[in-house]
Amino acid sequence: MTIPLPRRRRARPERPPHVAPTARAEVGDVLVFERAHGGFALVGGTGRGAGWAGVVELELADDSVVGRSWRRGTSERISARRAVPITGPYYARHAVAVPVGQRHVVVLGGDKPIMLRDAELVSFAASAVDGIDGIPANKLLADELELVHALRALMDYRPLTIRETVRHIATVAATSLSCEVALIGVEHAGQVLVEGIDLRTMGPAGGPDGERHLTLVAQAAAPLLEQAAAADPDVFGVEVAARLTLPLGGAAGAGALALGHAVARPRGFTSLCQRIARAIAEGAELLVSQAQAREQLASELDLLARLIRTDSLTGSGNRHAWDAEVTAWRAADERSPAHVLSCDLDGLKEVNDRFGHAAGDALICGAANLLRSSVRECDLVARVGGDEFVVLLRGADATVARRITARLRRAERAWRVTEHALMPRLSLGLARVADGDLEGARAAADRSMYSNKRRRLAGPTGHSDRPWTDRRTRPRPDRPALRPSPSPVG
Repeated sequence: MTIPLPRRRRARPERPPHVAPTARAEVGDVLVFERAHGGFALVGGTGRGAGWAGVVELELADDSVVGRSWRRGTSERISARRAVPITGPYYARHAVAVPVGQRHVVVLGGDKPIMLRDAELVSFAASAVDGIDGIPANKLLADELELVHALRALMDYRPLTIRETVRHIATVAATSLSCEVALIGVEHAGQVLVEGIDLRTMGPAGGPDGERHLTLVAQAAAPLLEQAAAADPDVFGVEVAARLTLPLGGAAGAGALALGHAVARPRGFTSLCQRIARAIAEGAELLVSQAQAREQLASELDLLARLIRTDSLTGSGNRHAWDAEVTAWRAADERSPAHVLSCDLDGLKEVNDRFGHAAGDALICGAANLLRSSVRECDLVARVGGDEFVVLLRGADATVARRITARLRRAERAWRVTEHALMPRLSLGLARVADGDLEGARAAADRSMYSNKRRRLAGPTGHSDRPWTDRRTRPRPDRPALRPSPSPVG
């Protein structure tokens, strides 16, 4: 005889008690707030309630739906065409706050109207409170790790220029807090350097009021939290729902960092976000100071390098500058067209003997000015000896080199007489740079220059290199006299 077994019924999915069947479709987020420390703390829920558990705190006097619902002991409803601030960092189009007992207020929110009746709301809210069993340990650990990761991303960086550094700080801060825009301002070289980032485009950000806003917060040395930011001031150049601005470090005036959530994804800043932002702002001061020190050091080294390669008398390059150019050409295996012009200042010893070394120095400076004014900005003029100059005509073919040399000769003839009627007189030699050999070209230019000097000195007067005019006698017409004609340049 077969005994029939009872039919087993399929188990139905569990559902919180007293929850209306339509509630889940109407409610996107459930935030359960509990009385704590003279205010309310978010202890759990679903959606934002679960993600923000433990990181949202409200003051008892807060004029949001939570505070009003608690004080009145009744439900508070909000409906709007766009997401609006509901309580703390939470934004929604439709929301209702329901007080539960003496210790809890439950906020239900979402994009759809919440059509639950009061009795259903109370049942739903009570069920949500009953489902709270503390904040999971892994949630608390994950929150702390967010802070650690943000600081690691901030400090795992070698400060280069101050502009790159502040952009790095703004990018890390915006990324760590899931903000769309960030703006940072620091004092640098007597001015406020402002840099912004829009993570949606990775392009710059910044509004007309950004610098002033950052300066005010930096001078106040106190953070400014705006969970519902007004359109004025325009800090980022885009509309934001919430804004958090913090001073960098502890000293007033050191700088400030502003972060914003765009209206397209409206939300505010949780207490965890504020902790992370404060940590970034404090660490940023160290990075900024390091970058400023590095820039100052680089500037001083650059100045020192320029001083080492600059002739102290004339302000043109010196032998170090020429040697550095030779080394650079060898390292780069340079093959671009170029010419070297060798220049010798005639009669310097006679000037020193007759008028003194101050007059000789003035003559040397005049020659340097003559050369610099005749060549191009890209060319190098270097004083390599007492009365010797060398000019590198970069990228110059033979036609360009001859044109520059002719311009130099015209400028020499037109040079105004200085004290003691001194005028620079130059012997010139020109040579092409072959196969990148600057020293070989300089040697060839020197040979050409000395050949031209000998040819001129062997002319009718034999003293055409005298760089002054003797005003005590008027030259006779048969004496070529004060200004020799330019010698041909090889």
